[in-house]
Amino acid sequence: MNVGKLFDYSVPMVAAATILVVGAVIVSVIGAYTAYDIKLSRDSVEVTGSAKQAVVADTARWTLSLDTRTGVGDQQLGYRRLEDATNKIISYLAAQGFDSYETPAITSYTNYTYPQYGEPTLIGFTVSRQIIVRSSDVERISELANTIEPFTGSNYNVTTQSLELTYSKLDEVRVTLLSEAIKDAQARAEAIASDSGRSVGTLRNASSGVVQVLPEGGIEISDYGSYDTQSKNKEVMVTVRATFSL
Repeated sequence: MNVGKLFDYSVPMVAAATILVVGAVIVSVIGAYTAYDIKLSRDSVEVTGSAKQAVVADTARWTLSLDTRTGVGDQQLGYRRLEDATNKIISYLAAQGFDSYETPAITSYTNYTYPQYGEPTLIGFTVSRQIIVRSSDVERISELANTIEPFTGSNYNVTTQSLELTYSKLDEVRVTLLSEAIKDAQARAEAIASDSGRSVGTLRNASSGVVQVLPEGGIEISDYGSYDTQSKNKEVMVTVRATFSL
């Protein structure tokens, strides 16, 4: 018997036999993998559940930024200007009923002129500070943030940053939504199981996803979670990945 011909794939019968053998091996491997996969699916089912709740912002945070420019030799003048401006603004806020605020320390940085040729030249300083106002009266502070005239002055500039609206009881809502999300996951698992004549058993494990705080009707979610601070009316959404026995 010529053993060499057993591996001569130019011979039609050898090539055909080789294809059959290789094919049988592949089929057996796929069959084994499929059986294993089916076994796992018969043992448990993994589903995602979600829950959502509408909330209304109950806390507001508004930031005013003040700044003034001075010459090289009168930096301290800038500090006095902003101290006077701060006192004026705080007095106005108090008269309007806003007494929760903070005034971080005044900061300053140098200003230079940059000639086309030559070294930069120091021309003075910009002195700045912020006034951060907090309130649970979202409506009134929203009205306050829509006007800047009471806060302006002749020797300083004032700008406002976005008004941040938040919900203070987010932790409580999250606990409630986690429970609702698990119920939703179980309902989905039962729907899947009923198609195959099975029933859902105990909850094996569950993992919570990130919390999404969206504007009312919003759909833009993030893998890292999101927190809308612009809208008064919001929706809090929580997802849960759960595995149930079958």
